[in-house]
Amino acid sequence: MNRYLLTIILGALVGTMGGMEGQAGDLQILTGLLLFGIVKTQRQAAGTTLLFNTIPFMWAAAYEYYRRGDLDIKISAILVITSMIFSYLGARLNYMVSPVFVNYSVAVTSTLAGAYFFYRAYKGMD
Repeated sequence: MNRYLLTIILGALVGTMGGMEGQAGDLQILTGLLLFGIVKTQRQAAGTTLLFNTIPFMWAAAYEYYRRGDLDIKISAILVITSMIFSYLGARLNYMVSPVFVNYSVAVTSTLAGAYFFYRAYKGMD
């Protein structure tokens, strides 16, 4: 299948999930780019995902949460500033460590996040 068509499908799925779940979809984009063969390497997937995340595509969804009183602007601002600084450092680090280490890192953090949300669902937590 054409990689541009696959990219449109991936974007539609991740956008829908992100708006519903309250996440930007970085992990899903990163995984989808590699899984569907849209890009060739983890580093290409990382760079593409980071650029994707810089475009304010989720502003419409964030506005809906803001409109309903479910958005903490101060916390968001702190996260944006801190993440900007440390994402630069993380990108530099990516070129200093083995791609295998980076893949393990993504796997471990994804597994831990997944386990946490399974726990919340199991306990019926909001």
